[in-house]
Amino acid sequence: MRTFLFAPETFNLAETTRMIEVAKACKEDATCIFMGYSQKFAYLIETAGFEFYYLTPHLTEQDVTNIMKFDQMKTIRMPFSYEMLMERTQQELQLIGKIQPDCILIGSTISLFISARVKKIPLVYVKPYAYTRANIESVHFMKASNKYIKEIMRAFFLQLKWFPRNLKKVIKYYHLEADFNYTIDFFDADLNCITTPEVLTKESNLPLGSVYVGPIFAHLNEAIPFTLKKLLKESTVPTIFCSMGSSGNAKVILSLLHQFKDLPVKVISPMKSFLADKEIEELPENVYIYDWLPALKVQKMVTASVLHGGEGTIQTACVAGKPFIGIGLQKEQEYNIAACVAYGNAVQIKKSKLRDYEYFKRMLHQLLNEQHYQQRATLLQQELSLINGCKNVRDAVMYLLEKE
Repeated sequence: MRTFLFAPETFNLAETTRMIEVAKACKEDATCIFMGYSQKFAYLIETAGFEFYYLTPHLTEQDVTNIMKFDQMKTIRMPFSYEMLMERTQQELQLIGKIQPDCILIGSTISLFISARVKKIPLVYVKPYAYTRANIESVHFMKASNKYIKEIMRAFFLQLKWFPRNLKKVIKYYHLEADFNYTIDFFDADLNCITTPEVLTKESNLPLGSVYVGPIFAHLNEAIPFTLKKLLKESTVPTIFCSMGSSGNAKVILSLLHQFKDLPVKVISPMKSFLADKEIEELPENVYIYDWLPALKVQKMVTASVLHGGEGTIQTACVAGKPFIGIGLQKEQEYNIAACVAYGNAVQIKKSKLRDYEYFKRMLHQLLNEQHYQQRATLLQQELSLINGCKNVRDAVMYLLEKE
């Protein structure tokens, strides 16, 4: 039997649960083993019945904060020191030597782009379309921009050869310079499984080594709390699911939840772990705060959602068949939201406009009262119901290995 090594960044809920769902689809064909540097969501891996290796250096809360700032382009400072990257790659090389995986499947574990190539193990990257060369080469890239600006930006991204100094030193140490010519190609794997559905990208041509697999997101087995189910069934006003995912922070979450004050809606938000008791006490009366909830089950029962732009979060709303307001915290999230806006099932609010109460009120009223948003959400739900993203990843991986 084959062995697959799964390596999400386990401080990220969406990434961890996405890998768990793929592993479930693969477990009949391979022994699925996980690794990570954080224990934050590792319990979900073990609860699902998979073995988990907790590697060093362990990520601290400050490390996670630095990674999120880098990911959200709030800083260009590399969140990993040279020593940290070296220890990670050495730990990974030891684990690869121990379990001898036939392939490695990642979310965004940056060090494995190096380790997998050192060991010459097929690398599979399950990722959104926004992070691909195909997106930049597409005729739809920066479609609303001036054509000259668009061509300048396209050339910039495709020809950029910049790497953070710490990363460049590790690449040089392992003599992998020839593997990483352009910056964009660093994030290219032997197989790139694109989770953004083609109906949203509107791009049928993908480069060699890339395939559309479709939506992959958490399917938590937890039940909806009885009190919440009762609230949703008995509400006489629209109900809103509001989540900023694991990439949110208390400041953004509080700002958003207070925008619902005095609006004729009831808001369900699984953001309790981000807020202090006093902050929860001061929330508007129409906001009901919870710990993590089974998002798909809840979103099927609400009227609409207000979400950050993480792809798993957006795809959950799309599969639930409900329209949403999207607030992107980084460029990739803004792309995910914009694709749905173009389809017609979403409204986009820039983070910079979040404190504008009247604007927020107007956008929410628009979403809830213009029927075409719900109609398009229902149509997209029907289209996505035909796609099994996890099975598609499994089939693509098996095809890749059979060609080896």
